[in-house]
Amino acid sequence: MRANEIISSHSRSSLAQQSPGAAKTGFSDALNQVVSSLSELQASADRAAESVAMGNLANLHEAVIAMQEASLALDLVVAVRNHVLDGIQELLRTQV
Repeated sequence: MRANEIISSHSRSSLAQQSPGAAKTGFSDALNQVVSSLSELQASADRAAESVAMGNLANLHEAVIAMQEASLALDLVVAVRNHVLDGIQELLRTQV
């Protein structure tokens, strides 16, 4: 059995085990996790920036990496939000 077949059969079995209520809360739970991880990344970047501002230049590269990760995560969240809003607007423009 190939790896793709194993993955797809596992995905189908896990989807079949979920209750209908779990499918309804899945997207909102995913959004909540993303926002909380974004908040953690930004807090980590803030702590790293404060450390550099206090004169701890030994971990300068880690501070720059933390700030860049937070920036990229924010850009991703904003892009996803914009695509969702575009999709909603397109649905509202659809004539029945």
